[in-house]
Amino acid sequence: MDELVSESAQPHDQSVPLFGRRDEVRTLTNALCVRKSCLVIGPKGIGKTRLLQVSLSITRQPYVYVEGPEVLHRFLVELAARLSCPAGRLGNVRNRTSAALKPFVLNALRRQPRCLVLDNVADADPRMYRFLQQVYYIPAVCLIVTAASRDGLGHLRKLLWDPREEIALKPLTRPESLSLFDVASRLYRLQSFDLAAFRGKVLTSAQGNPGQILTMCRMASRPEYQDGRHIKFLPLRIDALTAFVQ
Repeated sequence: MDELVSESAQPHDQSVPLFGRRDEVRTLTNALCVRKSCLVIGPKGIGKTRLLQVSLSITRQPYVYVEGPEVLHRFLVELAARLSCPAGRLGNVRNRTSAALKPFVLNALRRQPRCLVLDNVADADPRMYRFLQQVYYIPAVCLIVTAASRDGLGHLRKLLWDPREEIALKPLTRPESLSLFDVASRLYRLQSFDLAAFRGKVLTSAQGNPGQILTMCRMASRPEYQDGRHIKFLPLRIDALTAFVQ
């Protein structure tokens, strides 16, 4: 299996629990077990990739992971390489056209069905839609797609239109955010600082976004944001926000 990579703005440590996502994990693991396609939506940092990591580790289903496929040919090249298409017939996949790569990828999935995990999809064009439409209907193959919003899927909205196949990640509750902050402050060794004011500002500004909580705690461990026992929140917050600009 390919190792999942966390969202660029969400520097997850695997020791950090997945707070407030019990129902979502159950829904996604059930979908994976029966090979049912699923769309996970939510803003950057909300925990989409982390949800994938946990659910895939529970089910141990065979999968191929691709982050942010934008151009169909590049996507096909990556799939062909990861699906171990016969090298003797396919040759150097990068020198093959999309028309040549499509049947190799589709046949590989038919021979050995698995979950196709597409993380952070945005503005899929018609060519991407038509190819994934063929993948969608291969028996025992499922598409697990994450995106910031349904509107941001582009033409892929026409394929993943069923609300029964959707998991919308909501912000953490205040108690869940507080628990995550406590874990993150220990992980990044912030106990020696005056955390009362910092904690309140982090939770208020993050508004339940776990990636933002983790990012601000991680950044607080850097000397440039420290002043004695105090953490300089304003410059930290401004710098942290740049990681979450859509």
